[in-house]
Amino acid sequence: MGKPHRPECVKAALFDFDGTLADTERFGIELDEKAYASYGIEPTEAEKASLSGTDGLESIPVLFRAHGMDVSAAEFFARRGPSDIIYQELPIKASPGARLLMQRLHAAGARIAVVSTTRHALVEAGLARVGLADLVELVIGGDDVGRHKPHPEPYTHALEAFDVAPAEAVAFEDSPSGVASAQAAGVYTLGFTGSCVPQELPAADERFSSFQELRW
Repeated sequence: MGKPHRPECVKAALFDFDGTLADTERFGIELDEKAYASYGIEPTEAEKASLSGTDGLESIPVLFRAHGMDVSAAEFFARRGPSDIIYQELPIKASPGARLLMQRLHAAGARIAVVSTTRHALVEAGLARVGLADLVELVIGGDDVGRHKPHPEPYTHALEAFDVAPAEAVAFEDSPSGVASAQAAGVYTLGFTGSCVPQELPAADERFSSFQELRW
């Protein structure tokens, strides 16, 4: 069975925020690295990237077990600086071409949402700072759902809010966790490989390295 085709008529365009719409991931990894250092470990680049798109509840213990340590997500975050500074103060920018693509999709009749594991208020702050807030009708943050990516609930919640069928939506994600979440909700998923923390995303229905190369 082959991969599904892009919807001919897109009624909902659902975007991940961190690493997809905005270059926040590198700042998050810097915060992570300080916490790793406090434990005396130096994870590989792949291990660092494994936290991307997750809430850390499973990915953090897995990372530390690889280094012979038993550390929970709660223990790790107690040593890590708060993420608030990334969205409120650090020099984050929108991914090149993201705004133009969102404008084209909106002009074609698509409703625009951001579906993220990050807290709702921080996503809204980040959208405002990178100049995309005016194009986003709906934000689903990590505190808006009971289960996070890779579970389909975040995307299912957005689809239900828009009253749009999965086959009429597309999702844009930069992490395996995000791709799995959107696909589990039945949404055609484009994997963004041009993030500042790029991942290969072989499971995505389609892959792209720049929003500027997409045509709608």
